[in-house]
Amino acid sequence: MDISVNASTTAPSGCRSLWGKGAGTLFFGVFFLMGSLFVFFILGEALREAAPWLWTETSCTVVFSGVESTDEDEQPYRPAVRYQYHFDGKDHEGFRLVRGDNATSSFDRARDLAARYVVGQTATCRVSPNHPALAVLERRIPWMAFVVLFPLIFVAIGGIGLYAVWRGSPSGDDTDSRSISQKAAKGKGHKIALIVGLIFSVVGGALFLFLFALPSIHQLRSLGWTETPCTVIKSTVRSWSTDDGTSHRPDVLYEYQAGGRSWRSNKIDSFSALSSGYDNARDVVARHRDGSAGICWVDPGNPGRSVLEKGFRPMHLLGLLPLAFLIAGAALSRWAWRQMRTGRSSEIDLSEETAPTEGPLVLEPQASPLGKVFGALFFALFWNGIVSVFVFQAWKGWERGQSDWFLTLFLVPFVLVGLVMIGAVGYLALALANPRPRLTLEKATVRLGDELRLNWLFTGKASRIRTLRILLEGREEATYQRGTDTHTDQEVFATHTLIDTGSDWEIPRGTATVAIPGDTMHSFAADNNKIVWELKVAGEIDRWPDAGQNFPITIRPMRVEDL
Repeated sequence: MDISVNASTTAPSGCRSLWGKGAGTLFFGVFFLMGSLFVFFILGEALREAAPWLWTETSCTVVFSGVESTDEDEQPYRPAVRYQYHFDGKDHEGFRLVRGDNATSSFDRARDLAARYVVGQTATCRVSPNHPALAVLERRIPWMAFVVLFPLIFVAIGGIGLYAVWRGSPSGDDTDSRSISQKAAKGKGHKIALIVGLIFSVVGGALFLFLFALPSIHQLRSLGWTETPCTVIKSTVRSWSTDDGTSHRPDVLYEYQAGGRSWRSNKIDSFSALSSGYDNARDVVARHRDGSAGICWVDPGNPGRSVLEKGFRPMHLLGLLPLAFLIAGAALSRWAWRQMRTGRSSEIDLSEETAPTEGPLVLEPQASPLGKVFGALFFALFWNGIVSVFVFQAWKGWERGQSDWFLTLFLVPFVLVGLVMIGAVGYLALALANPRPRLTLEKATVRLGDELRLNWLFTGKASRIRTLRILLEGREEATYQRGTDTHTDQEVFATHTLIDTGSDWEIPRGTATVAIPGDTMHSFAADNNKIVWELKVAGEIDRWPDAGQNFPITIRPMRVEDL
């Protein structure tokens, strides 16, 4: 069988013109350039943090240890440790605890880091051989290097897109009219999908662990801590600019007595990594005003650990958003892995040894109604979860009188798509109440030239169906490269009607037969092209989602003796 597709009619040359390549280069170039810049900066910072591992160790004496305030609202505290050391024949004084800026939003972290070094203590510092005035007390693993996985997604998308745009046609001729089976190309997308899925899974899992899982565990533990009087020293709303606008966080510095000494902390709860909106930050500050006396909860096993508020608040649920990336990445990786294992370039084994018995065969639908609902729900949650973050930022801007028309108009189509997805979930959920078809082949082995005999039975209230059609369809599918674009063509080469009726007594159950032409093509599957035979059931229901399902079947070749 040869199904011809003329590339000149389906993909005009203008699509591959300089304008098309220019638009594609601009689009994918932005992904590649921005991702590469982030990779460059992240790896540069990671190398900078790792440099002290190669520096020279020398003895030093701590002369000051404490916490100092910075002028930044985003990271207002810094552990301050000064030390003196002798190196290369000269005396020096250092002030860096680690390489890079170690300012933090947590007073507790700054306090604990500084507490490692007591005035008068002899410690070991690491000195740069090329710059003796540059020294640090601690070396740390450059964990930032792992953050590079996220921008690598954009580098991969941009690089693959640019390659596809400029690769061109191997033959140099975009107007061939060969069979789509002849034009099927070797696909490498499954490996790329696996890598992208793994990156999404790792990034989403790490963010979920950091933003929700671990804070939830710590917050639950705090429910059993000791109630302790405390005094608020300073209470303010911290604000700083970000790419998405202005972020806000309440900063309440309080003091309490525990373990025979005085402690200071600004830890309100265990979800400090989540920045809150201005209204929420303002409410927290209003509950804990400067100089007010209150209650905090202190860990009896570690008096330096405390929280000002227990329990959970709705804003803590924002930490669940990374689950969308984790689930999407896991689903994509699983799909790609299964395709790599089962979708190799080999034909379906249609030998006599693999032929089923001659008895009846109950067909399985291509996708169950419940599976369709869960699939649509997953994509709706994934899409709307991401879009909602930006909608929230736009809404807060309008609420503060800082209207961002560009962001608002930009989000309109994405919101509309999200609403359509929600509607699709509702539509498919209604279809769960439909009567469902059960198809049985009287002979499990169906060959070219044979007569296919089909029995159908509807479970549920079949009287709701007004018209019923059952078709047998054969089609050829192929994925191939045409010029700079990847296409998937589908060509239906055979359509046979088994039943088309509106009779109430024929719809609930029945039997139909159809002859399979001997001069057509049997079932076949390879990496990028295949022959698919399906029984399509379409039941029309008034003012309700229709009852429709597809049932793949295998049509085997004719016996040699029948040729």
